[in-house]
Amino acid sequence: MVTQRGIEFNPAQVKVVLETPTPSSKKELQRVIGRIAALGRFITRFIDNLRHFFHTLKGISMFSWTNECKETFEVVKHYLTEPPILSIPKSRKELYMYLALFDCAISVALF
Repeated sequence: MVTQRGIEFNPAQVKVVLETPTPSSKKELQRVIGRIAALGRFITRFIDNLRHFFHTLKGISMFSWTNECKETFEVVKHYLTEPPILSIPKSRKELYMYLALFDCAISVALF
């Protein structure tokens, strides 16, 4: 949502993620990832934080909700309880670009 303060996420979307139960299948995990993806720009190191989810979806093995997945879900929920506000850059001020490269993802942030 765009407000006078900047870009904020929709509280209804956050509520849905916070109230989502622990996934019990790959299909449910895909739904959770989709809901979180809509809020990804507000989550620091978004792709890196979700890597355990993506590893769980890989392959044809049985679905297994690991401790790493549980911790990841809790970290994401924590980020959503204290969201940052994305604001418009001030003109004539220096901007910095943060670039992170991982084995499984690339992430960029401008601040």
